[in-house]
Amino acid sequence: MRLAIEHLRTRSGDIAVNLSAETIADSRFRFELTKLLKTYPEVCTRLLFEVPEFGVFRQFDAFRDLAQNLKQLGCRIGIEYFGQRFAESHKLADLGLDYIKVHPSYIRGIANNAGNQEFLAGLCKIAHAIGITVVALGVESHEDLPLLAKLGFDGATGPGIK
Repeated sequence: MRLAIEHLRTRSGDIAVNLSAETIADSRFRFELTKLLKTYPEVCTRLLFEVPEFGVFRQFDAFRDLAQNLKQLGCRIGIEYFGQRFAESHKLADLGLDYIKVHPSYIRGIANNAGNQEFLAGLCKIAHAIGITVVALGVESHEDLPLLAKLGFDGATGPGIK
């Protein structure tokens, strides 16, 4: 975190920091992170924190606590590899998430998977209704980008992005 903060203090742009379930479960880490970030309020709006969906639901109370604290400081919060536990996603509505990165298994072969297209269009619509940006992870083909945009994705990452 100190390296990320120093980078942000001397350069432009944003930085995303990935946190594991074990890390967010550590109440001392959460306390120390909040304390550290309060010392550098000027960088908080340029800091993004993301946790894999598995970790979010494994440590849900800790994630909620972390998200609330970081949002109050102006940081952005996201979930990576989203979609595997979609049935529990109703728990996320009041967390103030800024973005979700959809699991690559839903993106792979999207042009030939009508079921995933329908699911993802609905997911994007719901996410946008509560102010969440949706990013496709693992895009393998540049040709998939127009379809992903049509489904409602706001961005994409992966080897097919040129």
